[in-house]
Amino acid sequence: MKRTALLLILTVGFTAHAFAQYTFDIKGKTMAYARGVEKAAKSTIIEPASEYLSGEGIGQPEIFRRKETSLPDLLVYYFPNTKDSTINYILYEWDETNFSKNRDAIKKPLSVLQPYIDRYVLVEKQAEAVFGKPETEGSVSDVSLIENGRFKRKDNFEKDGASVEMYIVLSNKQETNGIVSIMPTHRVRMYIYSAPR
Repeated sequence: MKRTALLLILTVGFTAHAFAQYTFDIKGKTMAYARGVEKAAKSTIIEPASEYLSGEGIGQPEIFRRKETSLPDLLVYYFPNTKDSTINYILYEWDETNFSKNRDAIKKPLSVLQPYIDRYVLVEKQAEAVFGKPETEGSVSDVSLIENGRFKRKDNFEKDGASVEMYIVLSNKQETNGIVSIMPTHRVRMYIYSAPR
């Protein structure tokens, strides 16, 4: 009995912690709220490397870096509405090119890429618990597609006027044809919008 109770407490604790990492409900939430979330996650703020064009009435993002162990560090971009500093949308991004010298990725073995798939599946399940079943394109089951650049999956969620778009791309394909080069890509992104897209 004690063992079951302890397991239940640990499971609930993990689930609460996992959900706290990603903010799915941003309606009416302000940038002050976002800063509080990132402070609790022990993130560091980073300066944007360039100007972002996000649409009329949407300001430049505040960008936070969260430490990761088996993935590239997570970058979280909060894009505010200029009129009232409420959050218009959030981008969560795991992408090794954010931290590489020339912003290029290199071929990686499956053992290094598997954590991308694991994280995508985990986050997709969390979004599904909030929004219900997504519209899905692609699959994360055939890892042999990584070598030829065809490993992709996209999920779209919508509920109560909010929406989530997320995708994973894993490609070890590298080739050059004249002046056009195709480089490896290893990326997970999730966009959370306060209004339908």
